[in-house]
Amino acid sequence: MSDPAGQDIMETALAQAAARLDERLVAAFAIGSLAHGGFAPLVSDVDVALVVDRADDSAAAAIDAARRKTIQRYEDSPQHALAARLSIFWSDWTSLADGTEAGRFPATDRLDLLDSGVLLHGTDRRAGCARPGHDALLLDSAAFAGTRFADHVYVHTLRHPDELAAQGARAVTKTVLFPVRLLYTAATGLLGRNDDAAGWYTASPQPAGGLVGAAARWRTDGIDDDAAAAELLRRELLPLYLHCLDRLRHHTARSSRPELAAPLTRLLAALGSPA
Repeated sequence: MSDPAGQDIMETALAQAAARLDERLVAAFAIGSLAHGGFAPLVSDVDVALVVDRADDSAAAAIDAARRKTIQRYEDSPQHALAARLSIFWSDWTSLADGTEAGRFPATDRLDLLDSGVLLHGTDRRAGCARPGHDALLLDSAAFAGTRFADHVYVHTLRHPDELAAQGARAVTKTVLFPVRLLYTAATGLLGRNDDAAGWYTASPQPAGGLVGAAARWRTDGIDDDAAAAELLRRELLPLYLHCLDRLRHHTARSSRPELAAPLTRLLAALGSPA
């Protein structure tokens, strides 16, 4: 955890959660790029994982309040934009042990916890936790794509990437690298970290290799040529998403939950039709 600002926000979030949960908070971890590397203050999230005694509505309310209070704490600080990107994942040890998605802990983030989490508080019981398999990670990716990418605002962004380019490096790089991370996980069964996924995608000819390579650079250096970035997005963003959706549909149709392929098929048809 080499970024002082990110670490400070994470410690504040932990203090806020501990104040509300008290003895109900049994463990806390840093996850995401602050834990496993690749943190870029310009675009990265601050990811915290909490383990409570029981994943229930009262824990959810306390954790939501802790997140809101942490963001408010930095309202007049230069770190406010980074604090607003705080994500808190949470569950209990029983659910983590049997792989149940109680609380807020998708399969990809559970894998991140098991492989790269850094203990901040409490007792580490990860050795007894179920490891998400390739199928679970694939289905997590397919369900995410079938809902998040189908949002009408997201579809509009994919059809009109000039508007995306004007939103800056964070919006651009997250939009570009989301589908790349999903493709990487579907193909390898590994956690889709930005640098790993971008390197894997650009290692061989792909429909949007130029855009993905540029987005990997923009995460740390920012966008230095807005006009060139806009042109690259116009040319390669939609083909990237069509490629991602097609591959996820192919994998999902052969999985344990083939019905999840249907939303991907509908989204492919919608994106492939005239605007």
